[in-house]
Amino acid sequence: MTADPYPGYAWLREHEPVCPVGGPHVPGRMWLVTRYDDVRACLTDRRLGSRAPANPDPHPPGLSHLDDPGHARLRRLLAAAFTPAAVSRLRDRTARTCAHAVESFAGRGRADLVAEYTREVPVAVVHDLLGVPEAERAPAAEVLDMWYRAKFQQPRDEVRLADLLGYVRKLVAYKRSHPGDDLPTRLIESGALTGDELEVMVMTLIGAGHITTIQFLGTTVLRLLGHPGGRAALLGGAVDWSRAINELLRLDSPSHVAEYRYAGEDLTIGDARVAEGDVVLLSLAAANRDPNRFPDPGDLDLTRDARPHLAFGHGAHTCLGSHLVRLETEIAITTLFGRLPDLTLDIPSGEVEWGYAPTFRGPRALPVTFTPSHEPAIPPPPGLTPDRVVPSAPASPGRPPP
Repeated sequence: MTADPYPGYAWLREHEPVCPVGGPHVPGRMWLVTRYDDVRACLTDRRLGSRAPANPDPHPPGLSHLDDPGHARLRRLLAAAFTPAAVSRLRDRTARTCAHAVESFAGRGRADLVAEYTREVPVAVVHDLLGVPEAERAPAAEVLDMWYRAKFQQPRDEVRLADLLGYVRKLVAYKRSHPGDDLPTRLIESGALTGDELEVMVMTLIGAGHITTIQFLGTTVLRLLGHPGGRAALLGGAVDWSRAINELLRLDSPSHVAEYRYAGEDLTIGDARVAEGDVVLLSLAAANRDPNRFPDPGDLDLTRDARPHLAFGHGAHTCLGSHLVRLETEIAITTLFGRLPDLTLDIPSGEVEWGYAPTFRGPRALPVTFTPSHEPAIPPPPGLTPDRVVPSAPASPGRPPP
């Protein structure tokens, strides 16, 4: 991922909005779609399926790789856990998680906010959602490394895939023997899923619950560090949180490309003829900066009505966790800047390194300085302990973790 892919997206929108692109790990032709109207239309086009025609993966597909009726069946099982009312029940726990994370570095006067905050919080929240106590969790960096190497690195790291599958099976086994008031327990007790389906569902929840949120929190913190007036207006209540988060999602979409879509028949997208079997990539990030939909799309305007941005997708596959992302973001930003109001980026913003995976974009590190805060220690969230005791396998040799 380049530091700034947006000039390239702008050129494509203007000159080749449905562009043939290379795909060494995908057979056949591949197309990248970048205009808002085209991307939005494709997201609801039933001729574009989510399941690869020939999928060698022996495991059942997750939600994002299913079409109806299978997709609708699994989504119904999850929907109740992600309503605004259900998500709001995580508010107190999330607030304590954020406060405890800030407390861990507040007295030092410097920190890397990715390693110590924007990565830690989403992984903790998704494990809270799954009802997994601290002693059963792998460290956040380990969870991210397993996901990156197993799911996004090409070629895929089979050792880390085995680690990831083993971790998920361990969590499922724990929930079978320790039921609680949580989503996995309800899925188990429903009897609606096979064992393999349950494992894939938990794996999907872990990945979807932290991969994009880590990116979004990182870019949001960076944006607000460079926008002190907007930050003050937001934290002071002069700007509506919902509107601001929509604008931040529009400007820095954490998922730059939606999951692959597969043409089930010949069709036309824009002026391009897409053949049956071709792969279609829908650039959510490019669509969200289309000037024909959003004037001055490269500017951050926290008062802008950025609906309907496409950061969460559109149609049947709209992100189920959108309310949770909004809750986490509001609490994480309020907690961080409320406790450490003079946070300052310790390197020029142009030197921030971006990374993770070709379809995701977020800062790899955010070194900051601030006036040390020595307020009384914040106790960890209820039911958690400060030490993660699960031994984790060492990272595979090769490319360092993101």
